[in-house]
Amino acid sequence: MRRAAAAGLLAALLGPVAALGQGAAAQGACPGHLSATALAPLPRDAVLGIALRSDDATSRALRDAAEAALREAGHRVGEPATHRLSWRGSLSAPGGGRGGSDPFSFRDADNNPDGDDLSWMRDLSPRSRRGATPPQRLTGSVELRDRATGRVIWTALLSCDRQGSDQGALIRTLVGAVVPAIGETVAGRAF
Repeated sequence: MRRAAAAGLLAALLGPVAALGQGAAAQGACPGHLSATALAPLPRDAVLGIALRSDDATSRALRDAAEAALREAGHRVGEPATHRLSWRGSLSAPGGGRGGSDPFSFRDADNNPDGDDLSWMRDLSPRSRRGATPPQRLTGSVELRDRATGRVIWTALLSCDRQGSDQGALIRTLVGAVVPAIGETVAGRAF
């Protein structure tokens, strides 16, 4: 489940690129803001990995997009990873309704600190696809953790308005916002 949530979070970050030229979707899959804090420097020899709990299609798409973007940004990616990137998030509907898990909850069925609940990233229900899909507020957190010490060395919070139900666009939008900020401290960067 956490992997599905991570995939959706990443998908939301990358949506604007895929949405270009698609009518109303041209606004992006999830326009929003990201704030991040570097708590310790990322070592030059760090090998990054993506912490996901399931092997569903959304999780694999998130992992693949994140790994490709990390490599493109000059990071080493692979196993065994010295540092793990994990994602948590939730969706809320207009009027305060919520869908998905609490992005700030650290409860985990198997107490896996690297795990992710990606249930909030799944496609919107078929009922919401009948006509215009109302935007949903996506909030999420991303952590980069040193596996040897268990300490978080970088953390980010993001918030955006999800437009439509394109998982690929959502993943591209989220990855596109998160990866360039890894290791940096930023406040309210628009994506």
